[in-house]
Amino acid sequence: MLSGAVMHRHYMEYLVDTVRSLPVVPFLTNEFPVPMSFKDRLFNTYSFVNMMYYIWRDTARTISIYEQRFAPLAAARGVSLPPFSEAMHNISILFVNSHPSFTPAISLPPNVIEIAGYHIDEVTPPLPKDLQEILDSSPRGAVYFSLGSIHESAALPEKTKHDLLKVLGELPYTVLWKFEEKLDGLPKNVHIRSWMPQASILAHPNVKIFISHGGLLSTLETLRYGVPIITIPVFGDHASNAERCVQAGYALKIKLSSDMAPELKIALNEMISNDKYYKKVKSLSKVFNSRPVKESKLISHYVELAIESKGAYHLRSKAILYKWYELWMLDQVVAVLAVLFIFYVILKKIISAIIKKLAKDSKTKKDKKNK
Repeated sequence: MLSGAVMHRHYMEYLVDTVRSLPVVPFLTNEFPVPMSFKDRLFNTYSFVNMMYYIWRDTARTISIYEQRFAPLAAARGVSLPPFSEAMHNISILFVNSHPSFTPAISLPPNVIEIAGYHIDEVTPPLPKDLQEILDSSPRGAVYFSLGSIHESAALPEKTKHDLLKVLGELPYTVLWKFEEKLDGLPKNVHIRSWMPQASILAHPNVKIFISHGGLLSTLETLRYGVPIITIPVFGDHASNAERCVQAGYALKIKLSSDMAPELKIALNEMISNDKYYKKVKSLSKVFNSRPVKESKLISHYVELAIESKGAYHLRSKAILYKWYELWMLDQVVAVLAVLFIFYVILKKIISAIIKKLAKDSKTKKDKKNK
């Protein structure tokens, strides 16, 4: 199983272990600092409960699809189909597209393997000749600008496009802008292409700044190659990815809007004039790339291990074998309270009996004395 984002980190924990990081790590859509305040943690819990409610609400439909798709396969193999509640936790290996240099470190069972950067070629492909020449002839530096493939730059309002061109044209750097259609009035330092080999561009030593939408894969690539980033979040996990980069000290964040050009200019000038962003990302890039085993080798190793060991049960957390109240030790609390209550009742009866006996003896002595 592969988890694509930090997003459902808490749900991932629910599937393979027990949810431990809820009071520690912000939910996907929550742009909270770490450590979180009481208010942040309260909202974080609400976000998780809300997600779990929607998952629970769709459970009946999910079970129906599960049985419809897999029951015939189980029958063909002559085995019974396990209940969905059991199958959903039957995860041999969980590959997670994260790394402690980017996401907060949390406790994970041994069958959860972090493979952030697996999508990046171990040997960076060479640049096309034209882009290689452009970047090689940019000794002062270059800026790479891409809003990704879902929200294309060409979809920006006309005024925004021209305002951005003006800002980019004033830079002392060469600019490569992933722009999906023809654009008139290009400054001499701005070069557009409908497609850009992003990883190969970021790997070039002359690229000094990456302007990005803040998608997970793009954010991981900026860590791989050590390029500071200016994020313009669009949707989904972009905002939380951006906030994480800002808090780490190698990014600036601006809001996507029709009049974002002045804000982008301020961010560019700050990043050009202050080398702290460059130094920080280079430091984190070293951490990101310092791994004893390449991600591709990890994937093949653990897939083979799961097959050979028939499910890698030795790596799985035993927490999933217990009920939620057992994990929270509530049954133990109830048992201890029950014992204490019984002890209290017995002790109360003993004391009451002693008091009654003493009172009776005292009365008997008084009666004898009066006689």
